[in-house]
Amino acid sequence: MKTSWGYTAWLAVSGFACVAITIFAASAYVTLDMSQSRPPLHGAVHYGLLVAHIFTGTVAVLAGVSQFWPGLRARHPRVHRVTGRVYFAAVLPSSVLGVVCAQLSLAGLASSAPLTVLSVLWFVSAVYGLKTARRRQFGEHRIWMIRGFALTGAAITGRLWGLALGAVMPDGDGLLIFATANWLSLVVNLLVAEWWIQSRGYTRTLPSVALRPSISSKSAQSSASVA
Repeated sequence: MKTSWGYTAWLAVSGFACVAITIFAASAYVTLDMSQSRPPLHGAVHYGLLVAHIFTGTVAVLAGVSQFWPGLRARHPRVHRVTGRVYFAAVLPSSVLGVVCAQLSLAGLASSAPLTVLSVLWFVSAVYGLKTARRRQFGEHRIWMIRGFALTGAAITGRLWGLALGAVMPDGDGLLIFATANWLSLVVNLLVAEWWIQSRGYTRTLPSVALRPSISSKSAQSSASVA
């Protein structure tokens, strides 16, 4: 499929925004100063888990952005594979740490529920993305990577939703705004990903089950050959 200039420009702008927002969000944790933590903490262990989650999540964003750059897979397949491995090596632990940090949240279920769902789906998408790549099922791999990066980017769009909701409801409850922003980032990102998959026709390029010989047809062919 030919890549248009508009598509390339959109990828460049959105990729730059993802990287910039991610680095800004992670900058508060570079000094390892617990007083700079944005969510309230149980203690040092909670902070350590949060920092590990943020660090691996940042790596996942930086590695994931490169996976969608046009021509990288075709012109530099080795770079594509290496950054893909880095992406999976970051997502798998970060998603598990995300579940743990969500359960430790001091804000209660309203805060932990969307983060837990997001982290679990993020882990599942990475597992299927890795599995399809190892099986060389590249059509399925592309679809799972799109879904997975949509979930990776939920940490970024969640902040944008939070700013938008805060501007609309300046006197609104902070916890409600935070929970709503996280749910919106999760659901909207997945809906956009599925729209993108369907609009680009990626599902139409998958091997059809109807084209694969069934057990009965194989048996019939075996019987015919014996006869």
